Amino acid sequence: MLVERMITMQTSITSKSEQISSGQKEQCVRVVSDAARKAAEEAINELAESGVINKTNFQKVLEQGGKLSVQVAALVREKIAELAENIVDRLKLISGAQKIVLKPTDGKETIYKAKDVFGWIDGDFRSYGCDVKSAPSEETAVQVYEMIKDGTFGELFGGFETDLNKLCLTQPQIIQFVKDHSKLLRTDGYGTFFLFKVKDEFFVAGVRRDGGYWDVDARRLSDDGVWHAEYRRRVVVPQLNQ
Repeated sequence: MLVERMITMQTSITSKSEQISSGQKEQCVRVVSDAARKAAEEAINELAESGVINKTNFQKVLEQGGKLSVQVAALVREKIAELAENIVDRLKLISGAQKIVLKPTDGKETIYKAKDVFGWIDGDFRSYGCDVKSAPSEETAVQVYEMIKDGTFGELFGGFETDLNKLCLTQPQIIQFVKDHSKLLRTDGYGTFFLFKVKDEFFVAGVRRDGGYWDVDARRLSDDGVWHAEYRRRVVVPQLNQ
């Protein structure tokens, strides 16, 4: 089977003690096969309904099955490798199995007033209307990612392919992370990004080290500026599989 051969090749370069078992390979094959069948059914139905494929040209698709097989194998190989490396689109998980937990907050702190934490605070926190209290938050586990591909804010957070509300932290939680987990923040003048929400709008707080102080600025999620991966900026979000 194509997928099974591909998984075997992926593991052939590791030592025998590190290789996954035949049972694990078969389990992975079943997961990939089920996903591929479902995706193929949805794609064929959509293409048939839109008239892209019909009785006349469908035979051409079947005759080129070999080419399709090669393309699918390459895509599956890439995606399995990404999952194994904890890669989410433009980001790579760097906190790994480390348990990072934020304590419950009452929601009263705001970044604009956190002058005991930040040496410089962007005035846009006030001009954007962000100097407001948040809802109280429960204990929350978070994870830290690092950029591996260039992207805008929309692309960085959109790569998680989930409801953006699930990626938000409150302002008190962001303040707490900076105070209690500063070793996980990007240094050398480059930022760590946190998504937060005020009313119906999403914003990004960017925290960076400038000399002996932490600075923080505010930007709208809709900002279309491209951030470059070479500077390894970081992103902190709630752990999605809690």
